[in-house]
Amino acid sequence: AGTRRGDKAEPGRDRARDSDEERLGRARAREKAMVFLDVLVNYGCRRWLHKEDYSFDEGGDKTRSSSRPSQYPLLGFKDRHLEDDYLEYLVVASRARIILGYVTVILLYALCPFAVAFSFYDILMWCEQLYQTMPDEKKEDFNENLPEGVWFKYFPSTTSTVYAFICLTLLMFILGLVAVVCMYQMKRFEKHRTWIFYFTPAIYLVFIAVNGFVFAFSNQSYNSLYGPTSWILLLIFVYASPLASLFFTSLPPLVMLELMTVFVLVFLVIVPLCNPAGNLWNLIIEAATELGGNYARRSTLNNLMQPLILLCVLAVCVVVVSVIVD
Repeated sequence: AGTRRGDKAEPGRDRARDSDEERLGRARAREKAMVFLDVLVNYGCRRWLHKEDYSFDEGGDKTRSSSRPSQYPLLGFKDRHLEDDYLEYLVVASRARIILGYVTVILLYALCPFAVAFSFYDILMWCEQLYQTMPDEKKEDFNENLPEGVWFKYFPSTTSTVYAFICLTLLMFILGLVAVVCMYQMKRFEKHRTWIFYFTPAIYLVFIAVNGFVFAFSNQSYNSLYGPTSWILLLIFVYASPLASLFFTSLPPLVMLELMTVFVLVFLVIVPLCNPAGNLWNLIIEAATELGGNYARRSTLNNLMQPLILLCVLAVCVVVVSVIVD
């Protein structure tokens, strides 16, 4: 609640009461230090979004007739210099939450996807070595006999590469945590701490992209244990679980909205509809239809859909929490 926009008594808003000359000077310094990020992220829209120059008098009273500076929904203040000041305050006030988010995602990823993947490492390496010793005719028969939606069917000789990407993903989160801690501790990064709001969502986007690709070609890996609808368990416990850390990570609402939108599009729309195993949503309908009776079909359909509905609700809650905190 300490970072809520518009509260007059907040330290972040007190910083906004500096003179216009000081605010403009800090903005120019940021532009010199962040030329690439400004061009890439918000420079193209900055002039269009800047609609007012909000200022305070020396006593802290507003010089405009309105009680609060004007804001865009999710985009922040219409005075973009004031928005820069607010983001500077927010990144400092959110220090504990951001570090906690990184620690949480590292633990979740290491204990679930990372640990589960490496429990099968020796078996998969043995299968890959065996596959490489087969003649070409047997390789074709071997691939045809494997079920759809299993990674080894499409990429039988990439076990080492896959595990390298798994390690790199964990390393990416660890390096992100190290970078955040260094930027908070070192004086030389004091004017560049808002970079955290750029590279942190970028790390999550890379995670979603890599795991979305893997999920597309391995969504039926647990079929032998849980049946054709096992992709729901795989999605929730393996690919979506690290994103629970976003509940603790304090990022701007627009960033959270973008991350959750990309997550829903990738894991609940694009991959289920476009993957080698076919339409995954049809597997849910088929599993419910096989039970015959109307009551049994509806009960099974509800039980299978509830985890996915809950996942969507949690995605919305992440965005709502970020708006409330902001």
